[in-house]
Parts: sequence; structure tokens; C-alpha cells
Amino acid sequence: MACVDVILDCVGAAYLQRNLVYLNVDGRLFIIGSITEFVAELNIAAMFEKRFSIQVGSLKNECILLGKVTFSKRRNGLLKKAYDGCS
Repeated sequence: MACVDVILDCVGAAYLQRNLVYLNVDGRLFIIGSITEFVAELNIAAMFEKRFSIQVGSLKNECILLGKVTFSKRRNGLLKKAYDGCS
């Protein structure tokens, strides 16, 4: 039933097991937030079977970092598109 290499999850614990079902072998699960609970049970056998990786981060932190980029780089448009998406 697996069908994707990368999942970007903002739901959290409620979708963890469901995400693992759809993740391909050697896939990547990026958890960027949680609108449900923060504690989830994880099937270790599924981890060995699929050899996937989990990475956790926050989009809010990325926007803060973009805000610290020098004004000249923002002004000349190199990061304009990414920076505008954070406002």
C-alpha cells in the first residue's frame, strides 16, 4: 500500500501510524507541527521493515531565520519569494 517517498505532516500523533502505511521503503517523514496530541505509539517492526527516517522541525523557526537575513539580500530579490511566504 506504500506509495510516497516523502510526507510533510502537520497533524501529529493522530496521523503517525497512517503516515507509516503510505510511506515507501527508505522514505522520509517530516513532522512540522501538531494540531492533535503530541504522544503517539510507534510500531518498531514497521521501522525495521521500511527503513524510514523521521525528522522534526518547525516552519515558524524558518521564518524567523529568514527575517534575520540582511536587508540587501532581501531587497535585491534573491530571497523575496521565500520571505514573503512567511509574513
